[in-house]
Amino acid sequence: MTGARYRRDARRALGLAPVRATRPTSTVSPTTGAGDDVQARPPGVPVGLSRVGVAGVEKVVRIHDELFLARLDCFVDLGRDQKGAHMSRFDEVVNEAIGEVVLSESPFRAETLARHIAELVRERQGAERAEVTIAARYPEHRPAPVSGIQTQEIYTLHGRAVAFEHGTRGTVGVSATGMTACPCAQELVAARAR
Repeated sequence: MTGARYRRDARRALGLAPVRATRPTSTVSPTTGAGDDVQARPPGVPVGLSRVGVAGVEKVVRIHDELFLARLDCFVDLGRDQKGAHMSRFDEVVNEAIGEVVLSESPFRAETLARHIAELVRERQGAERAEVTIAARYPEHRPAPVSGIQTQEIYTLHGRAVAFEHGTRGTVGVSATGMTACPCAQELVAARAR
């Protein structure tokens, strides 16, 4: 059985119709245009894309001899005239912004870094909109309330920014692991702990 006949019989068995091209496929060689800006070319189908980018990028940021682990997500919205995003530029901008913001600001602010990255990415990608979220984890040393023993609690500082041509909006937050209990549960736990 020939390859073409085998595929035809397989399509029939699966109930699949043959696919026919509605327009000629490109005759351009894959090497044609090598080295030019592929993302700047007009796309074959002019449609805008939202949230094109990178997620889960982890960077260690040093501030006043303390190390912070920052996790970043960075996205842009592309117009219908853009074929794609320059993925390598996301990392370049993140590294540049960390250097600029962290070295110039004391104390470190996740929302400032998110704002700076969002504005740079939007500008360099030629995007309509850019969105950056940052979650930076850091330790805080505190004494235990009763025993006074030093403990370490991990907090996460959150920063988010969305940059448009007409301006940038940002939010900030913090999350911490904690335990709350009603007064009767607190007394019960305290009584059993002694």
